[in-house]
Amino acid sequence: MKKIKGFGGRSYGKTEKPEGIEKIQQQMKEQLEKIEEGFENIEVTGTAGGGAIKVTAKCNYEVSKIEYDNSLLDDQEMFNDLLIAAINEALREVTKRRDEEFSKVVGFGGLPNL
Repeated sequence: MKKIKGFGGRSYGKTEKPEGIEKIQQQMKEQLEKIEEGFENIEVTGTAGGGAIKVTAKCNYEVSKIEYDNSLLDDQEMFNDLLIAAINEALREVTKRRDEEFSKVVGFGGLPNL
């Protein structure tokens, strides 16, 4: 396709991305994929009730372990509340850790740290 110059210096027609941008995009994509794969090996912990319940989650948003003090089973409502609090804490930690890992690849304004 031939580019046509319009009034005001604008070009119309198909334009190509500079090769450098495509290379940077491909490198970022590969780095992000590698980080995403590694999230299944990174674990974080959320606790509630002063450590009475401990939830361990992987950074791919999978809960891998729940530990709790057996005495909590006497009060099911409190157990449920603490379990929910610990899971939410673990999920916040997952999000925080994911953000930290992604920020190593994508810097300020979405530009790569290469």
